[in-house]
Amino acid sequence: KYELLDEIGHGGMATVYRARDSSLDRLVALKVLHPHLQRTGEARARFTREAKSVARLHHPHILEIYDYSGEASEETYIAAELLTGPTLKDFIQDRGEVPAEIAACIALQVAAALNEAHGKGIIHRDVKPENVLIHRNDCVKLTDFGIAHMVDTHTFTATGQILGSPGHMAPEQVEGRECDERSDVFSLGTVLYYCALGRLPFVGRNPHHLLKQLLEGEYPDPLRLRPVIGSDFASILNKALSRDPADRYQTAGALADALNAFLDEMGIEDPSALLAEYLANPTEVRQQVIERSIRRCLSVGAAAAKRRDIPKAHSALSRVLALDDGNERALKLLGSLGRRRRRQAASLVAGLFLVLGVGTLAYAGWIRDGPNSESIATTPAASSRPPVERTAPPTEVTVVDTTKVETQSDEATPSLDEAPPKRQSRVPAQDVRRWVVFNPTPSNVSIGVDGSPPRPFGPDYQRVRLRAGKHTFRVIGGEGCCKPWTRTIRVPPGRGDFQLDAKLEFKPARLYLRGPTPPNASVRITLPGDREVRGKIREILRIPMRTLTVSAQVEIEAPGYEPYRSVVRLRAGGEVTDHRFALERASETP
Repeated sequence: KYELLDEIGHGGMATVYRARDSSLDRLVALKVLHPHLQRTGEARARFTREAKSVARLHHPHILEIYDYSGEASEETYIAAELLTGPTLKDFIQDRGEVPAEIAACIALQVAAALNEAHGKGIIHRDVKPENVLIHRNDCVKLTDFGIAHMVDTHTFTATGQILGSPGHMAPEQVEGRECDERSDVFSLGTVLYYCALGRLPFVGRNPHHLLKQLLEGEYPDPLRLRPVIGSDFASILNKALSRDPADRYQTAGALADALNAFLDEMGIEDPSALLAEYLANPTEVRQQVIERSIRRCLSVGAAAAKRRDIPKAHSALSRVLALDDGNERALKLLGSLGRRRRRQAASLVAGLFLVLGVGTLAYAGWIRDGPNSESIATTPAASSRPPVERTAPPTEVTVVDTTKVETQSDEATPSLDEAPPKRQSRVPAQDVRRWVVFNPTPSNVSIGVDGSPPRPFGPDYQRVRLRAGKHTFRVIGGEGCCKPWTRTIRVPPGRGDFQLDAKLEFKPARLYLRGPTPPNASVRITLPGDREVRGKIREILRIPMRTLTVSAQVEIEAPGYEPYRSVVRLRAGGEVTDHRFALERASETP
């Protein structure tokens, strides 16, 4: 009935072929159970479960099932819609992380698919980037319901093997507890994290370490790793990845509502249309999305500042500075927030002083006059006495000018909202302080001063006020991208800012080419600036880096084979990039 054309995928249970349905004359994806599993009851049951589960679902973002062989057939297979694009995992590996808005658009479509499945009582249990496929460069579809809707609530087989993908499984799934739609929400949270940050939240040295991190809910803070996503989007990630199911979004629809609210605030009215535009032209649309996000965050920040919603304004403007370092309007708005906050603090301090002054005067009068003074309600006997006239000594009242109240910082690091005082205090020369402004390259670093724990550099930590003299600065690159930078520098006395330039040296990226190893094969990696690295197949290549990330061209040539060319995304100091390739035999010339 089906003509097998070529293999398009291979897994532990089945092989997927591009095939032609001879009766209907259409192309399909034919998933065929491995021969050695044909006689395994559990494997055939999983196939049956997948076919029956997905056959009940009709949704634009779920792979459509056309045909199933049946349990009695000698060849166990499923015929399904043939999707045209790569998996989401391959797409992110080739292009790197996507803007937060695009990641939200992708997750919305997967959430819609899950909402449909959950409405039919089906829990997917294996949501991961490999099971999300891009179709026709305009949408994504959820696939592989192979372990969905298990008969019991356990995720372990008799041999103790976990059914699912450990890096994406909810803690309750790993522990063998009951799974529900919130488990799929957690898994979708890992996919959303992967899209927006280009890496998984849970990464371990080995499976045991990975499961330990997952069970304890330990993963890198997304906002610290990539400040450009903004605090609102980071909050969505953190809630979806909550260890306790009760703390997560309770349904896929609730997660979709949060994503829609984020996109609405960013001015995106049609997420599906934006995703289609991006998938058709990722490079150009990516830049357009970033520019639109900067404009929208500036607008949101200005509106929040006007209505005195300081946290919201600070959040929006911080994202602007992460997307566009040094944006003048964002800095100006943040400065106005700082002045407003200082005025409020000054008014509060002045009011407190006045209240304390009045209270002190009243208390002093009470002590002077005693309990029988006229300020106390008198008893009848006391009121019959002739009043004693007393003249209070003149009291000095200090008037506080609220426009000149300033707060002094000790060695503690100030927030971004503080600004250098406009007038220098008259203090001994050895105690003169000035602002040290950080200027690190790259900006994804943490900075410690005089042995203090390093803090992430960003909108909330860009400068520190220090006494004139020698200080030790330590700058550490995020995610191990660079060699640590430590310097002891003398900060001279002065009125203006002192700029601390810290240029870190990037660690090399590491690349491993996995594929056939014909003799005399040559490998050439071409980097921007006409730089080249040569090496061999199946050895870890160390690629010198001048920036945090780079797209490098891989060229492999071998006698008797067609030249292979591809583009791979590399990251300084990151994990080894495993790039798979295939060589085709050269066609013989007549």
